[in-house]
Amino acid sequence: MEHLFMSCPLIRCAWFSTPYCPFIYLNNISIQLWIESWFNPPDGWDSCLGDWGVLCATLSWMVWKARCKKLFDNVDSSPTQLAFDTFNYIRMYSSDHTNPHSNPLPSINTIWCPPPIDHVKINFDASYIINQQSGIGLVLRDHMGSCRGLKMIPITSSSAEETEGIAALGAVKWTISLQISHVLFEGDAKNIINYITSSSSSTIGWRTKAYLEDVRTLLPLFTFVLFMYVKRADNSVVDVLATRARTSTSEVSSSVSSSFIYDLLTKDSDSIRVMLPVSI
Repeated sequence: MEHLFMSCPLIRCAWFSTPYCPFIYLNNISIQLWIESWFNPPDGWDSCLGDWGVLCATLSWMVWKARCKKLFDNVDSSPTQLAFDTFNYIRMYSSDHTNPHSNPLPSINTIWCPPPIDHVKINFDASYIINQQSGIGLVLRDHMGSCRGLKMIPITSSSAEETEGIAALGAVKWTISLQISHVLFEGDAKNIINYITSSSSSTIGWRTKAYLEDVRTLLPLFTFVLFMYVKRADNSVVDVLATRARTSTSEVSSSVSSSFIYDLLTKDSDSIRVMLPVSI
């Protein structure tokens, strides 16, 4: 048990692929003490980072599922995939099971989570008002939260859903043009993310489906790619960019951040804790 959930290279690499490796201590501890520690967050843990116990239990469950896939289907899982499957599951579960009449529990998406080293993250969003020009916003950031590029693109669309689909496709095409191979995409339209990742949203309109099928066709061009849903409050940078794009007369593209989103970018990057290198 200790090897499966604590000392095997897969779970250690998965833990150290997250922003939380400074809190992880897996050496010279029994499986019983490790599980007991889930109920007591480590020193320095901030509630804004989410529920410590949920994080530990979910990642351990993902490791168990990965082991079963390897045993029964001979399918390998990467540590990075495990880490971000964990984040995505917690995000989706927290969003679907929140009681509006109770105090909301802290969730892992109360902060902007950086991508792993050697990966980038692109957030995308859309702004739509009927009978007006629409706009999409894109921002590219690295593992330190530094802005490596942004786009504001005015477009014509027939619905908010279609605009979100165009934004997703625009994010993918932009990434391909930059020759980036390891990327995570985040958007706040759950139906769009669900369709891209599983084709499960049958209510998607035919116009939007056309854009999303183009997205799915392009995904094999990446070495690593993951789409994740975030709440709108956690997608604030591109929300502002999309709104600006809607009132713009031409596309704006920049390799540096603009002054009007500086505070939002700083807020996101301030949530990133410095990660110390750990030998595994």
